[in-house]
Amino acid sequence: MFSIRKRLLASVIVVLLFSTFCEGLATYFAVQQQVDRLLDNSLKQVALSLNSIHSGEIPFLKKGALLPADDSLVVQIHDPISGITFISRNMEKLPIAERTGFSDILIDGRPWRLYTSQNFTGQIVEVAQPAVLRSEVAIKTAKPILIPLVVAVPVIALILWIFIRHGFSSLEGASRAIARRSPTSLQPLSMKGMPVELAPLVNSLNDLLARLSDSFKLQSRFASDAAHELRTPLTALNLQIQLAERAKTEEAKAKAFGRLKEGIKRATRLVTQLLTMARLDPDNSEKPMAPLDLHALATSIQDEISVVAEQKGIEISTLEKSKAIVFGNKDALQLMITNLCDNAIRYTPKGGHIRIATGIEDGNGIVEVSDDGPGIPESERARIFERFYRVEGTKTIPGTGIGLAIVRRVAELHGGKPSLEDGLDGKGITFKISFPATQKQRSENQDEADDEYSDN
Repeated sequence: MFSIRKRLLASVIVVLLFSTFCEGLATYFAVQQQVDRLLDNSLKQVALSLNSIHSGEIPFLKKGALLPADDSLVVQIHDPISGITFISRNMEKLPIAERTGFSDILIDGRPWRLYTSQNFTGQIVEVAQPAVLRSEVAIKTAKPILIPLVVAVPVIALILWIFIRHGFSSLEGASRAIARRSPTSLQPLSMKGMPVELAPLVNSLNDLLARLSDSFKLQSRFASDAAHELRTPLTALNLQIQLAERAKTEEAKAKAFGRLKEGIKRATRLVTQLLTMARLDPDNSEKPMAPLDLHALATSIQDEISVVAEQKGIEISTLEKSKAIVFGNKDALQLMITNLCDNAIRYTPKGGHIRIATGIEDGNGIVEVSDDGPGIPESERARIFERFYRVEGTKTIPGTGIGLAIVRRVAELHGGKPSLEDGLDGKGITFKISFPATQKQRSENQDEADDEYSDN
């Protein structure tokens, strides 16, 4: 782990130091150029002021007469005809430059700046100055500018630290607010006074809290519903056990145990359905998706439940209206269609018919389970997919009221939606589930539609 505040402050200080260093160098070199320009002009003016000296005056010139003895400048006057040379200091003679103007020379291994001119009588006048003197003058000139710049660095760093600390106070406040919360508090965090940069993080956290709240509500409702629904079958089982214990004849015992077995089956079915609903709830619905042929899936389910349907004298068939390929979880879709078929078998009377139809409508894959049973009143169709809801007048038929809730949940997990229509031959009911088909399937359907249009 690392501290964003420390990393940010360190980065800002490094940038500040680097920029200050660059600015200091730029300032020094600018001052150096100005000093060089001024001192070069001084060398030139001194040399031009001595252009009036004649060769006859050179032997009589005295050191220090032309310039003060402590002056940094050195003057040399050379007569190329007589070879007489005058130099204003006790030092090695200056080299005679090959051309007039400014040049850089070395004297005793040290750099000097030299200006050379030649007067109208032919004397060569040279004025030189140590380069180190120029650097000293540049440093003295730049120091009043550079010192405040250097002093400003820690002051700016302190101000930046205060601002950065203040900027992170909102994050620390949010962290403290979360730390003070109880484990059951899932209310969204307040956005009041929150900086714009933290808004996406807080919004995402609030979304997570909302999803957690919904998940906890679902789990709480599930536990409450399960306790409510299990109470009745467990009470019935307990009574049936007592009846079996009190039975005095073998026939009575057999009848009691038969009812007990049926009660256990119903309780087992209820528990299975409840566990199925729990697995389909949020955060437990991440299942692998793959392309599935709806008609092939419907045919396999028909084969599995045909025995049960035949025992009740019900005919079950499949119909492929058109080729339908969808992305889905095979186990979940199989459970959905099986529940619809099981529901139809339980409510369809002997001699009835059940049909599983698949196809494509409006770019969506569809599954229809139709029967010619008693149907569902219009007034109750809106609540038919609710958990544990059962239509009035069907309480005597074995069931848990969870099967259709599972159907709706599976459809939602696949981006689909369940709906109700009239059943076969205007009787019974049709449960219709639609969900998106694969892109390939849509393209094939569009090509078929185009071919049909071109034929017409």
